Amino acid sequence: MNPVIKNIESIRKDKRMKMKEISDYCGKTITWYADIAKGRRRVYLDDVLLIAESMNVHPIIFFGEKLSVTLSKQKPA
Repeated sequence: MNPVIKNIESIRKDKRMKMKEISDYCGKTITWYADIAKGRRRVYLDDVLLIAESMNVHPIIFFGEKLSVTLSKQKPA
């Protein structure tokens, strides 16, 4: 499973939020969110930003380790 989706789901569960709460906040169906959570639907940046807002978190935490590894491999300008 996509590590970003894993992080989103982990945070959702830690916050004890239901999929329906997030999908309602985002103006989407519960199927939309469930498909993202199960890896059946591609998640776009706009969706990640909405999901983060619904959870009241900064979206960068969803990318965590993957983002830090990518940034550490970049050469300085």
